[in-house]
Amino acid sequence: MAKLNPHFKRLKREYIFPIIEQKLDDLKKEFPDVQILNFGIGDIALPLAPKIAEAISEGVMEMTTESGMKGYGPSSGYAFLREIIASHEFSHLGISPDEIFISDGANSDTVNMLELFGMSNIIGITNPTYPAYLDVTILQGHKKILHFPCLAENHFAPIPPQEHCDIIYLCSPNNPTGVAMTRFQLTAWVDYALKHKALLLLDNAYEAFISSSDVPRSIFEIPGAKECAIEFRSFSKSAGFTGLRCAYTILPKTVKAKFGNKQVPLYPFWERRQATKFNGIAYPIQKGAAAVYSKEGKEQTRAQINLYLEQAQRLREGLSQLGLMCYGGIDAPYVWVKTPENLTSWEFFDALLKRCHLICIPGSGFGSQGEGYVRFSAFTTPDKTTLALERLKKS
Repeated sequence: MAKLNPHFKRLKREYIFPIIEQKLDDLKKEFPDVQILNFGIGDIALPLAPKIAEAISEGVMEMTTESGMKGYGPSSGYAFLREIIASHEFSHLGISPDEIFISDGANSDTVNMLELFGMSNIIGITNPTYPAYLDVTILQGHKKILHFPCLAENHFAPIPPQEHCDIIYLCSPNNPTGVAMTRFQLTAWVDYALKHKALLLLDNAYEAFISSSDVPRSIFEIPGAKECAIEFRSFSKSAGFTGLRCAYTILPKTVKAKFGNKQVPLYPFWERRQATKFNGIAYPIQKGAAAVYSKEGKEQTRAQINLYLEQAQRLREGLSQLGLMCYGGIDAPYVWVKTPENLTSWEFFDALLKRCHLICIPGSGFGSQGEGYVRFSAFTTPDKTTLALERLKKS
């Protein structure tokens, strides 16, 4: 009989979304006509930008012609998209197009990257954290895990440890806390990685939301990062691609890892992994991603990002006026809220659901240090933000 991966037993953290769905179903049975306001899900709330839809449609029509038909594409992405990303995002940082790998999501790449490394590595993960980092570390059998607490006293920015660590997951701007690391804070991690010959895996999926001048838009702005860091970006939230799936990973050829007794570039190993296990992103979708960098694409996606950031600001200000302690919501579309009166994350969630018919995400679902907080998502529309704040004031 086939034997299951025994490491599934090590997944101790509760998976909160089925619990939320059950609570939502119970509420709908009690109040069948109520309008539920969902400020929990980190998904888009606005339609696809017209310029992107136009480019995707044109790509599909190209494929109906003999000269434009496409079969399997390159596993690393079409050259036209890699070149336009390098030109618009990284030309000033010395990143070349072939150091950019197109994929179906930052989530996929951040978890798949761990396949390149052996079990003897010490994996560092923040707490609270985006759940996929910890779950895949456990499922792949890694047992040497070092947790970095992200606490209010250090404004939820992880601090490099005294201990040695080999591979470190960072997320900035951060999900769930909505807080971004400053240049000073990120430099401390690069310095740590260079000293310890460690590897930084930076999830930068929310780069487009950065507005603070002291927050780097790429880790490769930091001297030395091209020797110790891999950066992951996504079109999901910046351009509304959650239903289309397109992202990219930047892996400089200067990043090295130990293979036997030698230090070798990591680049060819990731290239081989992708060629073996990934068949690329559909041509029309990559055409749509390229359109993000057109004049109209930039204008249309920037307008959407600005609207989400405006909702984050309104939520942060409205919740603060109600006496709640709020963090984030400046460089990211998430607001991290301290629960009042020593309520647990789930107790505050239940109170908001029953009194305001409003959904957030209990912070305990992101790790033990998330207990006592909830996450509000700003992926919503102005009318729903207004209604939510009205209900909160009345509760």
